[in-house]
Amino acid sequence: MRGTPLAVLAMAKALLELGHDVDLLAYPQGANVELPRLRLLRSLWLPVGHVKPGPSLQKLLLDVPFALEAALRLLLGRYDAVHAVEEAAHLVAPLARLLRVPLVMDVDSQIPDQLRYSGFATRGPLLDLAESLERYALKSAAAVITVCKSLSDGVTRVAPRERVFQIEDPPLLERPADPADVARLRASLGLSDAPVVLYAGSFEPYQGLELLADAAQRVTGAQFVLVGGEPPQIEALRARLGSARAILTGKRDPSELPAFLALADVVVSPRLHGTNTPFKVYSYLASGKPLVATRLLTHTQLLDDALAFLVEPTPQAFADGIRQALAEPQEAARRAERGRLLIEREYSPARFVEKVRAAYARIAPAQR
Repeated sequence: MRGTPLAVLAMAKALLELGHDVDLLAYPQGANVELPRLRLLRSLWLPVGHVKPGPSLQKLLLDVPFALEAALRLLLGRYDAVHAVEEAAHLVAPLARLLRVPLVMDVDSQIPDQLRYSGFATRGPLLDLAESLERYALKSAAAVITVCKSLSDGVTRVAPRERVFQIEDPPLLERPADPADVARLRASLGLSDAPVVLYAGSFEPYQGLELLADAAQRVTGAQFVLVGGEPPQIEALRARLGSARAILTGKRDPSELPAFLALADVVVSPRLHGTNTPFKVYSYLASGKPLVATRLLTHTQLLDDALAFLVEPTPQAFADGIRQALAEPQEAARRAERGRLLIEREYSPARFVEKVRAAYARIAPAQR
């Protein structure tokens, strides 16, 4: 359950709902998607092995045939706009400008920041190149879409403010979970009657899973369900969890998320690094379950103490937050209900589509 692919799919669905035809170019890896008026295209396969989240040498290699395929499509196709996500915008911006095809730059996160946080490039020519390409793409874009205030603030330092549209990720919960599916999932996981604390997302270092594991060892009487992760990450986390009662499910299909959320008594987001709001938080809030999260900008630009249990990013504080959410069910329910109503009012799938419509209205003058 990784944020960026889910966000891309949500954007594609919104564009289709607005009446557009969509050619979606992606890496050769990944699951296929079939939707009316969506044509899924793949760049050339290379023997690079498994591609993990975040910056990597594999992605740099795959970006070469990806950029060539994108260029070929732009040269031969008749597109009204090119909607490019993260580093894809850096790759296509020069040709889009040359061909006078409006560029919609979709900034789920800023690539130079990703390079720094991951340690892949903290200085040197690669980081300088990423910063230069990002500035060029932002200045060239007919519209820039961001997913949170911190990103909006960052891009408006480069791009004109009137081109920037903040479109937060929509929750994945389009319908309630089937009680029979929830019961089957509970049985398959071997859960007891003890409260369930749920994390669902990637296991990348910035997500703070080590913090969660250390906190879990301090919380007795609860069971932790952690969804996601690659096999080496799962094994490392299992060792870190020690005696904590925890079930690590590995990656699961996003369609199972409603059932996992229905199982939960508390949901958690222990993220430690980055400033963009985690995709998962919108689904967490939409579920109406109490949320415990670190008191960092990545969360506080959306959350406050009326909506969630915000705690300092230490194992003891995170454990205390989980215990409080479990020990004070009435207060937990009040905060969770406020969060659910906020999503319903401001961040529902319908609101998401309307925000996408407004962003695309901005590029109409560029198409004339």
